[in-house]
Amino acid sequence: MELKTKVNDKKVFAKIGLAILVCMIVVNVIQTIYYSAINVIRPSLLEQPWVNYIAIAISFYFIGFPIFYVMVRKLPDGEKKESKSLSVGKMILLFFMSYAILYVVNFLTTILLMIIAAIKGSEIMNPIANVVGTSNWIWSLIFAGILSPIVEEMLFRGIMLNKIRMYGDKVAIITTAIMFGLFHANFSQFFYAVGLGVIFAYVTLKTGTIKYSIILHIAINIVGSVIMPSIVGDGSNIALIGVAGLVLIAITIIGIVLLINNRKNIHLSEGEIKLEKGTVAKTIYLNVGMILYIVLCVISMISVVLM
Repeated sequence: MELKTKVNDKKVFAKIGLAILVCMIVVNVIQTIYYSAINVIRPSLLEQPWVNYIAIAISFYFIGFPIFYVMVRKLPDGEKKESKSLSVGKMILLFFMSYAILYVVNFLTTILLMIIAAIKGSEIMNPIANVVGTSNWIWSLIFAGILSPIVEEMLFRGIMLNKIRMYGDKVAIITTAIMFGLFHANFSQFFYAVGLGVIFAYVTLKTGTIKYSIILHIAINIVGSVIMPSIVGDGSNIALIGVAGLVLIAITIIGIVLLINNRKNIHLSEGEIKLEKGTVAKTIYLNVGMILYIVLCVISMISVVLM
């Protein structure tokens, strides 16, 4: 199938990059104003973790996300495939594979950050851990566990993937995964977010719906932001922590085995538009929108490391 309208490939990626850049800037500006206002009106509220979640809701869910949609809505969508169903059993296996990627990549990232911290001479801050680790589990469940995954999947595997899928599965998966990782704007999350982004995008492309990536994303976030922090607590229940750790390691091992055994079952489809060999990276990333977005995210990552 060919697109009915001629597409300027570079402008498509430039507009997507610019849209996510504007979304990110707006989110940060609104959060800065929000926190500044609270600091003036009632500074003690800044110690409450729920204040951070409200900031995310206002800046990202209600303002940043709609802005992104408005900016890219006129870009053509790729050919949408017929929706396919996944059984509960397959979803569990996909969760195991997703968690394996999360666990292994996060482990390697932690080692890397420990090396950087040793060179730097001080600990590297993990902003997300600071919020989740001190939050009431209900707030974590609602915002980190459910709402954030839904909005992020709508943005990256819904809108963005639909705009890029016309270039084929490989381009769509890799590009949206990198954009998703960069959006987290810190090294602690970047690498595993890219890994999860690959899984989520592949599942979305093969099923023709984002509902399964939303479910996987919610499951991953609930384990990391609700279940594990509740189990760890103040660290006094060593036995429970040990059992939970063993369960997660078992899930990771099973996930790794599944990834290895299923690697030959991965099939990537061509898109309506095929970028010329040798020009793919140039077309996708060497444009004003993408360059500015990448630079902003990298600066943010470096600033977190140096803090």
